[in-house]
Formats: sequence, structure tokens, C-alpha cells
Amino acid sequence: MFFVSDTQKERHELISSFMTPDRITIAVILAAIDFEWTIRRTILAMGSSPTKYIRDEILAKSSGYNDYKSAWKQEVSPRFQTSIVEVIPHWSRLTDKTSGAARLRGQILHGVRVTVSTEFASTRIDDLLSASELLEEFSIAKGKSVYSRIVRRKNLNTSV
Repeated sequence: MFFVSDTQKERHELISSFMTPDRITIAVILAAIDFEWTIRRTILAMGSSPTKYIRDEILAKSSGYNDYKSAWKQEVSPRFQTSIVEVIPHWSRLTDKTSGAARLRGQILHGVRVTVSTEFASTRIDDLLSASELLEEFSIAKGKSVYSRIVRRKNLNTSV
């Protein structure tokens, strides 16, 4: 659905094109894919350890938003003294166990919920897309877009 060469704007425009009553669940899944890809790339780009280690040892074992928060705390926070909640102030809306974007994504993906109102889903989609944008803004401010090649071979133990 997405190409390596896609920009964030192009991805978000594609997702928005699915925000119709009959395709809103597809938009939720696409927004979740975009967010999860972006947070993983941000952890790779902004982490302290070599990218191979982060990819193979940290992210390979991460599958939920709480795991991503832990990976961020382990890899990004020591380098930039910034928590994920500081970068994404609405993090709790993504992870709320009763009505968060992660819960809606899981319910759709696992067949628990096959329909959802456009209004309810749109709010969660906006939260996911906004979080992706904030992550890219953070990365660019620190000198590296998540849409660029990411390779780091040495450990960065000091603050930047």
C-alpha cells in the first residue's frame, strides 16, 4: 500500500482518501501501519545503539505501543533526555485501553469489531497521523528524517 519513496504527506493523503463510511476501517489500519512504521524508524534513527542491534534485539521483540514506549525509553531518552510523552503529548489517547487508537486497531484487525462510526474512527486516525507527524518533526529537529537511510554502527553513549 505504501512505497519506500512515499513522503509522509503522500501517505497521509492516501489514508485520508479511505476516510469514507464504507472504508473507514481500512483507514484505521493504514493509519496504524503508518504510525507504527514511523515510531520504529524514529527509534532506529534517534536511538543510542547501533541500528543492527536496535532492529534485531529491541524492535524485533516489540509489538505493541507499550513495547515501543519501552524501546524509546531505552534507546532515545538517554540520548536526548526526551520521553515519548513529551514528543507525543496525546500518547494516552493512543493507548487508552477502552477507546484508544491501539485498541480500535486491534479490534478491527482481530475481527472483534468490523464496523465503526466515521466520527469515532476519524478521531483515532487523526491521533495516529498527528503522532506520526510529531515523530518526524522531532527526528528532523535532531538532524535525521525517518524517511532517509538509517545506519549507525557505533554506540552513542553521550547526549547530543
